Amino acid sequence: MKKTIEKENYLKTIYKMEEKERSVTVTSLSQYFGVSKSTVSNMIKKLVYMDLVDTKPYQPILLTSLGREKATEIIHKHRLIELYLVEKMNFDLDEVHDIAEEVEHIKNTKFFKRIQEILGDCDIDPHGSVIPKQDY
Repeated sequence: MKKTIEKENYLKTIYKMEEKERSVTVTSLSQYFGVSKSTVSNMIKKLVYMDLVDTKPYQPILLTSLGREKATEIIHKHRLIELYLVEKMNFDLDEVHDIAEEVEHIKNTKFFKRIQEILGDCDIDPHGSVIPKQDY
């Protein structure tokens, strides 16, 4: 299970870096995660094999369409959970990120569909980031 969470975290981070128009490289991911470049390279190889990212020598790492789909789902879950925690459970903004980090990896789509129904039409998380659209 831990390996799946790691892969999801890489996809999410690549998505966020692309969202901020930052070039995604082994170095930038190494700095972000605080791990060696060889650790990042090994994970990128796995993600390439799974057709989740594409990379060429001296070029940025890019999400494939499948990788973008999976990353969007993870980001959607994370931001939706943060919004739910603030709006429905009265958590403070500084409390919700760590909780959402754990909850975003739940695979049960019925759970997230129900949260989406409770919140209604929501586009922005409590930090002001766009919640990507996701159908469950």
